Amino acid sequence: MHMTRPPQPVPPAQDPDRAAVAAVIRAETTAFQQRDYAAWARCWVQEPRTRDVYVSPATGLTVHSGWAQISRYMKHVMDSGIGCPNVPFGQENLRITLSGDTAWVVYDEWAAPPGSARIESFETRILERISGDWRIVYAAFVMRHGDPGGDEAISVDATGQLLWASPVTLARLQDHPLLTLSAGRLRALRRDWDRALQEALRRAGQYHGYFELHRFTQETGGPFGYPAILGETDTGGLAIVHLSVRNGTTYVRIDGDAQIDRRLTVAQAVYGLSDGQVRLARQIADGKGPKEAAEALGISVNTARTHLSRLYEKTGVNAQTALVRLLLSVG
Repeated sequence: MHMTRPPQPVPPAQDPDRAAVAAVIRAETTAFQQRDYAAWARCWVQEPRTRDVYVSPATGLTVHSGWAQISRYMKHVMDSGIGCPNVPFGQENLRITLSGDTAWVVYDEWAAPPGSARIESFETRILERISGDWRIVYAAFVMRHGDPGGDEAISVDATGQLLWASPVTLARLQDHPLLTLSAGRLRALRRDWDRALQEALRRAGQYHGYFELHRFTQETGGPFGYPAILGETDTGGLAIVHLSVRNGTTYVRIDGDAQIDRRLTVAQAVYGLSDGQVRLARQIADGKGPKEAAEALGISVNTARTHLSRLYEKTGVNAQTALVRLLLSVG
């Protein structure tokens, strides 16, 4: 029986077709950054069957079908200046599979806009050789930011091993009151806290797979994100970190002030909390007990305890741990 050998990835040698395909990939990106529409358009098959697909966490899915739609939109993007600026970028892990006059290309790309987070994307291109020239007939662009959590978060795997952190975050971890890095792994400073942290990371790691996280969002109606309470502090407060899962990664916020304030604003509206009760809740969310919170707010311990009792009444919980989890889970 005659067997047809499937197309094979072309090895990184001086293959003229591979070099020509790689040149088109580079030229298309460069032309887009330089807003050179004519040079960009020359890289494409200009027919109704051409397709361009974009996917990102922020914008979801966008599909442009046919050269008329693709060209009209991209000309608008370049003319208006809303596209990517001419910034440093790189293309890595280029893999080209050739089969006759068709090339299948996958690669990773990054861009580093000044003053912004590094942007990473996973790229797929299908090219056809037409009249001796390679041109793109299909493009898929899947984007993720290198630091979705910003300067207040680090990304770790299911075992707590560090995957990414900004220099700012690494500096903050050196004197963080709850967390530290040990042999590249995120740990809590106290043994009992660390047991709780590792268990929380293990639970979050169960949702690193696409279908596991997709089912979670379907069943719960929202993304995976919650305040993990590690235990009590020496002053009777709570040790808290915020976990979320995106991009097959667990993100741990080490300084979630803005997020806490936003959630408490929502909780105030939902539960009808007074300003004084919200201020006390903010101190408790920072890990303070009633006495320490009272000192920070300049009120008496009795007033702080009265605010706490009212918080319990309005939210229907009767413990600080449950209160913090409830208030920081809304919104």
